[in-house]
Amino acid sequence: MLKKNPILKRQIKEFIDNFYREEHRSPSFREIGIRFNINKTTAYRYILEMSEEGLVKYDGESIITDVISKCISPSKVSVPIVGAIGCGDPTTEEENVEEYVNLPESVFGKGDFYILRAYGDSMVDSGIEPGVLVVVDKNAKPKVDDIVVVLNADNENTLKQYKGKKNGKYIFAYMNEEKYPGETIELDSFVCQGVAKHMIKHF
Repeated sequence: MLKKNPILKRQIKEFIDNFYREEHRSPSFREIGIRFNINKTTAYRYILEMSEEGLVKYDGESIITDVISKCISPSKVSVPIVGAIGCGDPTTEEENVEEYVNLPESVFGKGDFYILRAYGDSMVDSGIEPGVLVVVDKNAKPKVDDIVVVLNADNENTLKQYKGKKNGKYIFAYMNEEKYPGETIELDSFVCQGVAKHMIKHF
């Protein structure tokens, strides 16, 4: 069998990569044929030869390139967005799952995560502004200067920076020096509902 055109092979591979980014699947032989004005049998033979040469992987169903293999990450965790949390005075909230999203483990690491939508302005110096999604690891143990989800004895929660314990009180700081200079919350007891690990925001 005559070797196929190497330039067309590169063009087919580039088309497959771009097609996957847009459609989240590999193209059919018919779609490849239409793109390059060849019949689907010829497109099939190109893919077989490209697979033998290691340019792509074809398993009888999907065509996988090196670019596509990086897009397909098996290490993802499904994380619930469970509503809003105040970055201000403590407020009573009920946990309602809005939706589930997949977070890549390579970016966010491992953890038992959930996501809260921030509102209020008390944490803007940390980058947490209204509308920011805060990724919280609910099993992480809080350390001094961590940003934590605090649940107080009145079943009210807020997002604040943990400053440790002083004179028998747990101290939580606001992070907006312009509006709340030096302001803190002091609690006799609290439940940590997780430690903020990441922020997701629009620019």
